[in-house]
Amino acid sequence: MTPQLTDGVVLLDRHSDADLDAHLAGEDEEQARRFGWYPARSTPETVHRAFDGWAAEWSSNGSTRTFALRVADSGELAGGCQLRLRGGSADLSYWVFPAFRRRGYATRALRLLTSWAFAEFGVARVELRVEPDNEASRGAAVAAGFVEEGLLPECEQIGDRLRDMVLYATGPTTS
Repeated sequence: MTPQLTDGVVLLDRHSDADLDAHLAGEDEEQARRFGWYPARSTPETVHRAFDGWAAEWSSNGSTRTFALRVADSGELAGGCQLRLRGGSADLSYWVFPAFRRRGYATRALRLLTSWAFAEFGVARVELRVEPDNEASRGAAVAAGFVEEGLLPECEQIGDRLRDMVLYATGPTTS
């Protein structure tokens, strides 16, 4: 069962089929490029498959936990975030749809997800990787208490090429 995590401003919970249209409408070219889909766009079928895959990970107690990122008071889908367990650590990713950017939602989601990772799984470290030119995500990481650890050259396959990433991390006493 997917827990609900909230700070009163954002809510992290499960995606549902009712989110399909909002998810499709929320995607933009920047998101598609950063996640490696561009120039292709998601379709109702690909989003439905993603939702089913995310639900299956929860049901099977798999290593990946994907949350819908919502505006707490309205329930509107504002984006999403994902935690991937890797041994004694966790890796996070997150996305915010254009209409909801620059409101601090990514920072709030990172704080909630990071605290939950430490409490629920007892991980020693939480990491995230951000492309060097993604200033908004880099700012969200720092605002959420992550510390920049350095550049990882050509470390992540996105689309058809390897991309540099900036590594950020936090521990249970610094989150």
